[in-house]
Amino acid sequence: MLINKVTTGFVVQVFDTDKRCFVSQNFVPGECVYEDRRGKPVDPSLLVVDGEEATLPFEMVQPDDPSGRAAGR
Repeated sequence: MLINKVTTGFVVQVFDTDKRCFVSQNFVPGECVYEDRRGKPVDPSLLVVDGEEATLPFEMVQPDDPSGRAAGR
């Protein structure tokens, strides 16, 4: 069975007024729900592996363009 873990949250982006660009961003996770591929709720205990919930990091790509614009713009 494939399970979607849907997490709500916020993106915090830091803008440096001296450099005139965004210097970092992070995702702050909030509540999450588990559902099957059709959107029906799933028991989160199905994601327990070796006594702990399976998870992935919420890593975000950090800006590297000094203009603060997304690549390709």
